[in-house]
Amino acid sequence: MATASELILESQIEALRQNAELHGWKFEQLDPASFTLGMPAKDGSRFTTLAKCDGFAATPPAWHWYNPETNAIDTPRDTPLGGSFFHSAGVICAPWNRLAYKGVDARGPHDNWTVGNWMTIPETGGTRTLAAMATRIAQELLAAFTKRMG
Repeated sequence: MATASELILESQIEALRQNAELHGWKFEQLDPASFTLGMPAKDGSRFTTLAKCDGFAATPPAWHWYNPETNAIDTPRDTPLGGSFFHSAGVICAPWNRLAYKGVDARGPHDNWTVGNWMTIPETGGTRTLAAMATRIAQELLAAFTKRMG
């Protein structure tokens, strides 16, 4: 029997899958708690994320940059830069990305946030669902993206 957390995650992933279809994003569920999502950037290129949602919603997902051809994660050539959202450390700088926390990921720039309180950090705003997170990433790729890290 599924736990309440598993049912919530399943529902969130299904809503994201539907949004991806509507927007023409490439979505692939890898297992019950992880998926890839490919979206266009303003220069016409595409970026793919690998989201690991284990522990959701007590902790936010880990949003990695992903290369679907090589299965590599977080390589500079697959990582966008631009604005403060696409951080020079190679992570999405948002409280809803577990990799943005210094104590969780060595690259994480934020030691002023607590991962267990991610939903109450003011910078989270209304971005508390997987669909909202993906929409924000897509919007930033179309607006703030300037170049690839490598």
